[in-house]
Amino acid sequence: MSLFHFLFSRHKSLIYTALGSQDYFRVSNKLQEAGVSFRTRTHQDPRHHAGTFGFFTRDFTQYDIYVSKADEHKAQMAIHCKS
Repeated sequence: MSLFHFLFSRHKSLIYTALGSQDYFRVSNKLQEAGVSFRTRTHQDPRHHAGTFGFFTRDFTQYDIYVSKADEHKAQMAIHCKS
């Protein structure tokens, strides 16, 4: 998390780390459905993305999802409880 986001963002609690876009969209949809505001930080390693002829072979993108301290419990319930 950058210093700017750490100081000025209300989304400071790392609630989930998704690996790959499929996992990210699954979790972000659950948070949106529960009405939880969140922020995402993306980490990519370009060495893992280029496959044969430049096509992507696997999605190694890491998505860190942050929520506010007040929404931690609500976010955990939305992500991990089946509905």
